[in-house]
Amino acid sequence: MPVENYNPTIRKPEPSIINLYADLEVSKLEKLINEHTDSILYQDTSFTDNSNLKLKAWKAGLIKLRFDQNELSWELPARIAFQKGIKIFGYNLPMIDSWEYTGQIRLRYKTKLAINPDWSLKTITHSDGYVWTKKPAVKIGSVDIPITFVANLVLPAYLRIFSTQIDAVFANDFDFKSYAKKGWGMLFQPFKIPGDYNAWLSINPYAVAILPVQGSLGHIRLGAGITSEVMCLMDQVPSPGRVSPLPEIEPLKLASDTFKINLLTDIPYTTINRMIKEQMGDSIFTFGTRRIRFENFRVYGTNEKMAVETQVSGSINGILYLTGVPYFNAEDTTLRIRELKFDIKTRSLAMRSSKWLFSGKIERAVTRSVAIPFKSNIAGIEQQISRLIRHYPLGFGFELNGKLSRLSVSELFLSPESVKANVVFSGRLSLGLGQTINPVIGSK
Repeated sequence: MPVENYNPTIRKPEPSIINLYADLEVSKLEKLINEHTDSILYQDTSFTDNSNLKLKAWKAGLIKLRFDQNELSWELPARIAFQKGIKIFGYNLPMIDSWEYTGQIRLRYKTKLAINPDWSLKTITHSDGYVWTKKPAVKIGSVDIPITFVANLVLPAYLRIFSTQIDAVFANDFDFKSYAKKGWGMLFQPFKIPGDYNAWLSINPYAVAILPVQGSLGHIRLGAGITSEVMCLMDQVPSPGRVSPLPEIEPLKLASDTFKINLLTDIPYTTINRMIKEQMGDSIFTFGTRRIRFENFRVYGTNEKMAVETQVSGSINGILYLTGVPYFNAEDTTLRIRELKFDIKTRSLAMRSSKWLFSGKIERAVTRSVAIPFKSNIAGIEQQISRLIRHYPLGFGFELNGKLSRLSVSELFLSPESVKANVVFSGRLSLGLGQTINPVIGSK
């Protein structure tokens, strides 16, 4: 018989890139910003600085947003009141400390968004001009006197200050890195897949790539690829993975929404033996005047090949051995054996008296009989994974939406008890935004 032997296998799951593609509606972001933006946009209550000005700006309507390419455009309707201290040669004029101006304006800003390799959020905001909707007037006594040119001289300095404040809000209140650390750590925690099967999902991420923020036609689009080892384990609770440091972000050249999950499954030799016997047990093969009956089967590993041991009776009484290479047939998702031949020792012993046995008839019959279906074995777990990734809430208003589309096997290897297979589920996965919490924009 061929020696039963198994090569030691140091196995790593096939790297899986989970590509998240977020398509966020600007109208939803606009709604959230309006709900969480303070009514007072800016306030300067002192004459003591060099400007000799006091200024207060109130939100006077809904903020409008537009996103194009990698730039966010803001339009902020505001009511502005400012006081100009009146001094000559450094002294206040008698009877008049200041003149007070009021007006309504639409402020326009553009903010470029980017995520730095260290996960900090980078914004560059600049003024894109303004339009007076109610021209400013100076109040002298009870009379309002339009005086737009003075306001136009004063306002640009404050527009630059407000640009700086918008960037400061993003830098200080949108701590993107801390959220990334929390999310990164959560990925290492295995979780049970809901359903009747005792199945667990284990993720070991080790690299992240992000596509630059893009947008058009009322949408903001983000693409990210997380390179991981993603395993689905049956009847085995995986230990939590050792959380590695948050890696630096790599550039992602092309966004995608496809992903892969690796499932290490096995087909016991007892199952293969039973199925071959159901197909060929008690079969009688006729070779002219000679006949043989197949009575029993046993499969096992011999290095990287599979050996088929079959007990026969009739014109030959004894045990025959065939060897071949196990493989996955993608067309019908079955385990099969290719290049199945009588083992060289069996051939050399039997050729002298039983040349008729080696016509290829038996090899072809056994080859047809070894067709072990994968699909039926893992249909239940496939359904559970499908249910898990369909409308799965992640928190902070985000939801995963996914669908499995393909099953394949990336590798087969033999162990003492079974043929082990790395089954790969491929599908599509997207990240959508529902409701979330934003920091308050504004300064009191």
